[in-house]
Amino acid sequence: MPNFIHLFTQELKRPTPRAERLALAIAGMAYPDLDMALHLRELDDLAAAVHRALPAGEVGRRRAQRFLQIFNHQLGFTGNHANYYDPHNSFLNVVLHERKGLPIMLSLLCMVIGDRLGLTVRGVGFPGHFMARYEDEEGAWLLDPFHGELVECADADHYLSSIFQRRVALPAAVHAAVGAPALAQRILNNLRNVYLSRGDYRMGAAVLGYLLVVHPLEPTLWQERGLLHYYDEQWERATYDLRRYFFFSGHLLEALFPDEGLEAAGAAANDEVLQSLQTYRQIAERRRQIN
Repeated sequence: MPNFIHLFTQELKRPTPRAERLALAIAGMAYPDLDMALHLRELDDLAAAVHRALPAGEVGRRRAQRFLQIFNHQLGFTGNHANYYDPHNSFLNVVLHERKGLPIMLSLLCMVIGDRLGLTVRGVGFPGHFMARYEDEEGAWLLDPFHGELVECADADHYLSSIFQRRVALPAAVHAAVGAPALAQRILNNLRNVYLSRGDYRMGAAVLGYLLVVHPLEPTLWQERGLLHYYDEQWERATYDLRRYFFFSGHLLEALFPDEGLEAAGAAANDEVLQSLQTYRQIAERRRQIN
């Protein structure tokens, strides 16, 4: 059985990580028997189908529009409007099978197909909505495969305002292309929010495992995963993660000497640290009862 978090880690170490490989490694957390090679071949087949359908010699806005129409209508991909918060919308293998997904996953597919065809299609992470940007010698246009719309880059504010039914003013920086690692992190944050909202502590902890590959020195991620293990009654794992949290946050001594820990922390520790120390003591007591 593949070790998908290891595959995720190795892909991130490459000079140019591939977004589709990162996304499939993420999907492996829920589908341990996932066949990555099979799905990579599916992506090759999709790119070949788009290549056959694109008229030769067409460029500019018409080519961008045709690319999006082929993706949405001929290949049948669309946004999952009915079940937006279903975690399966963030798993690339499921999106390939169901032809439905979140904006970021559909945009990722446009990027991957474009890359295989030698087209410049990059991800753009607008607040609350992800799109892809098609570029060629005649200009650039935004592709919104979730809604099936082609948008002028200059109209992004107006377009997002119409979607969210409130005024959106975008700084120029948000138009920057999103690289594969940042895209993967956004997928993981989507999954994190979904699982936490459902109270699925075990899958939430699995997502945190991937986020810790991206940010291994971030104390709050260790704390969050430790608490999720605690809620799931995974005492050994919770202990390990909370110790890492205390180490990276500068409170390891308080954790190592729990009898004096809360008093020693004193005013130097905030409520979050004190709560974690209390939880850590509860875990230690539970482990003593079990052993």
